[in-house]
Amino acid sequence: MTTKNYIQIASITLLASVIFEITLLAGLASVSDKLYHYLHIFLMLVLIFSQILLYKSLKKNNLMAKYALWFALGMGLTAIGDYVNGANSCVEPVSDKLTWALLLFGAGYVIYNFILWNYTNNIISKKPTTFSKYKYFVAIPIIVINLISWFLHVEPNLKNLNLLYYGSFFFNLTIYVAMPLFAVWYYYSTDWSIRGLIILMGAVLIPYSDLILFGSWLKNGNDPAVLIRTSFLLEEVY
Repeated sequence: MTTKNYIQIASITLLASVIFEITLLAGLASVSDKLYHYLHIFLMLVLIFSQILLYKSLKKNNLMAKYALWFALGMGLTAIGDYVNGANSCVEPVSDKLTWALLLFGAGYVIYNFILWNYTNNIISKKPTTFSKYKYFVAIPIIVINLISWFLHVEPNLKNLNLLYYGSFFFNLTIYVAMPLFAVWYYYSTDWSIRGLIILMGAVLIPYSDLILFGSWLKNGNDPAVLIRTSFLLEEVY
């Protein structure tokens, strides 16, 4: 498995998920909730297995090989989180699903963030530019946006759910600040490349997808046993 092969597999997986999701939204086909969520897990397994094959094809003392292995672990944790959030798990109601998801996705995203920070910081630190000097200031607008979004769309739905209330607030101001911040660093460190832009788009779509989840699944204080369907479009192929 080469890096090029992995990118191709990831791209095909994303294309397949987009086509499938649009087909369902357009009413051209329908599947059961169980099959819908099992297909989601299958797509995640494709990416995880591809990452493992990429790791095995690289030299074990290669830093990229270590990154591939860590990314596979991070994806594995988020795949478990996807299962917990889905209609096929026995975890319910939705507030319990989201509480466990914070832990599982949080662990996976910490791995993603660490890899992005380690990779980009090594590159940027070698470039004494204005950006490298003020790189952490990029976090300020992210924090402002995250706070406004949380208070408008998340906080009103979490009354009497203290663990989820404080957990999501902390998550929003740490992991979901670091992710787009380091993605901007990566975009800069790759000289504003297309691949850097793709990573940045993924780093924005991931917290945006969770904003939709919290804003819809628990809307008006509802806490149903089984959640509504998730969207493949906003999940983390990144």
